[in-house]
Amino acid sequence: MIRSTLLPACLAMLLCACAATPPAGNPQAARGSGAAPGAGNAPRTATTTANGASTVNWNTLRTDLATALKGVPDVEISPAPEGLQLRLPVSNGFDSGKAVPRPPLTRMLDAVVAPLAAYPRVAIHVVGHTDSIGSEMYNLKLSISRAEAVTEYLRSQGLGLERLSSDGKGEAEPIADNAREPGRARNRRVEIYLRAMP
Repeated sequence: MIRSTLLPACLAMLLCACAATPPAGNPQAARGSGAAPGAGNAPRTATTTANGASTVNWNTLRTDLATALKGVPDVEISPAPEGLQLRLPVSNGFDSGKAVPRPPLTRMLDAVVAPLAAYPRVAIHVVGHTDSIGSEMYNLKLSISRAEAVTEYLRSQGLGLERLSSDGKGEAEPIADNAREPGRARNRRVEIYLRAMP
């Protein structure tokens, strides 16, 4: 008889104790405060979710990038599935057939370094694109070399190598008609994809 009443009483005490204990690693729950973490502190570039993962304030980063690139023609910043896509025109960013960034491109890259440095948990994936002049294989290799050159330039400006990666698509993903020079100029571009690091 004692055993049959003791077990339910122990279970009830255990459940009450669990309900009153804040989850581990959640100081806000321990304080019982409704204030957001970091309230009253300087603005943060990322917040932390309940499972400890970092999330990026993409709207703020987009605004920071747009401000940094204000006045640069034909730059596009748009949402991407996992973050943001930054499209930089490079029709005069490289000499023809070369992969060394010229001043018009390095000025754009210099402008984005500070906003990107403020978000150290954002991965930066650089993708190079070319027009259709030349062979497919030549254009693919050129686009890879150009993406690698941009990645190396960003690294040389202080962005961590662990955040950087690159790829090239050659002429495979045109955004304009390659039959005319204005379209080819649009197709010569560098796209930078930004996403939260795991």
